[in-house]
Amino acid sequence: MSSELLAGFAFVLQPMPFLYMLFGVVEGIVIGALPGLSGSIGIILVLPLVYTMDSQMALVMLCGIFCGSMFGGSVSAILLNTPGTPAAAATLLDGYPLAKKGEAGKAIGTAAIGSFIGGLISSVCLMMISPQLSKIALQFNGADYFSLAIFGLTLIAASSGKNVGRGLLSGLFGAFLGTFGTDPILGSSRFTFGSHYLMNGFSLLPVLIGVFAVSEVFAQVLSKDTTNVYAEKKTVSRMIPTMAELKDIFKVSGMGGVVGVLIGIIPGTGGSISCFLAYNLSKKMSKHPELYGEGSLEGIAACESSNNGTTGGALIPMLTLGVPGDVITSVMLGALVLIGVTPGPMLFTSSPEIVYSIFAGMFVIQFLMLGVGLLFARVAHYVLRVPTNVMMPVILVLCVAGTYSIANQIYHVAVAFAFGIIGLLMKKFHFPGAPMILGLILGPMAETNLNRALQVSKNDWTILFTRPISCAFLIVAVLSVVLQTRSLMKERKAKMEEQKA
Repeated sequence: MSSELLAGFAFVLQPMPFLYMLFGVVEGIVIGALPGLSGSIGIILVLPLVYTMDSQMALVMLCGIFCGSMFGGSVSAILLNTPGTPAAAATLLDGYPLAKKGEAGKAIGTAAIGSFIGGLISSVCLMMISPQLSKIALQFNGADYFSLAIFGLTLIAASSGKNVGRGLLSGLFGAFLGTFGTDPILGSSRFTFGSHYLMNGFSLLPVLIGVFAVSEVFAQVLSKDTTNVYAEKKTVSRMIPTMAELKDIFKVSGMGGVVGVLIGIIPGTGGSISCFLAYNLSKKMSKHPELYGEGSLEGIAACESSNNGTTGGALIPMLTLGVPGDVITSVMLGALVLIGVTPGPMLFTSSPEIVYSIFAGMFVIQFLMLGVGLLFARVAHYVLRVPTNVMMPVILVLCVAGTYSIANQIYHVAVAFAFGIIGLLMKKFHFPGAPMILGLILGPMAETNLNRALQVSKNDWTILFTRPISCAFLIVAVLSVVLQTRSLMKERKAKMEEQKA
């Protein structure tokens, strides 16, 4: 491992890979800072470029976008009281109050330092855990992968926030979309309606581009708002906290990074869940919990370190199992397929240079993100003033180019626009998009591996419970459903008691 990791560092420190990583970090921070956009859209916008690049350079650039967008969301949360990404939703609780006090620079500096520490922790965990997990994954058979997919589908509720019912319907709709095309076992056509375009079902990337990028363009156009809301320019002056403040920041950032990794590993969760969990834990640990909500640097550090902690954590299941940890890694998974890289345990043996380039790249990216983030804060208010009527047409053109480049077919562009309309309707009626994508990915995986397991066992369903790995996943899936149900019942009971009072 040490020699392969050194080779990875030797690659990413070459001029061209380094510049691509820097480009990815800059683009990720800018995209993340613009309210309404996210790291997934940032990756979608560079698809035409990714298609022509060397796979190693493309992947480290995508990782740069991933990490940069996580930090970028904190800039608009602090300056505008509007999180640039869902993962920065908790950052505004203390970031904006500090900005109103004239300490926006210190708030952004704390976010950058927290992101840096959380990112380093996640990078180390990615290097340590992924190779070991890939060895275990090599022992998986059809039953194990089926149970893993079921476990992932049960986490749809967790990724849906308060809209659990709508999230489950969205996930089921995604799983239904996965049945379009040719049956993987029998070879018969399903839901093709006589069209040869649907023989291969819906490709993941056009659906992703439609649901997340095109739908956002449609939503912005229909809002008829041609300017980004930016009422006043916040002063960004001193950005580095004092030594006493840094001591507290380092403490909560370490905790936040660990929380982020643990949450990120679980498919279907991501930064939006880990940031609130880390925020609540840091408040309990703090010597000054009364400052939370009024402008606590510890609160900002906890949120941002957990956000970037999820980056390495979310990459672990994607690289080792081929199961994305969150929405952004879902888009990355589609980009990997586009450039001919198949994630999973065999990737570690067939293309170790790619894996260790990612490991080394993630480590170097954290230092780039810290430097670029602090510099970006000085000019952030200019970026946030970009009019919507200028930004959205550019995004739409890039979406069309990225979709068309998948197979040079107008059909994929049509699919992206169709799902853009579906995504717009989902936004209007408050149906989350992430569960649908998770269902689209895990549904076919569950179907294929269930058929494979039953063929091997001669239609003996007990193989799902006699295989230790499969049984363990099913038990955890049941526990996940039970715990989620109990949590919802407690929330409803608390609301009913409040209403009676």
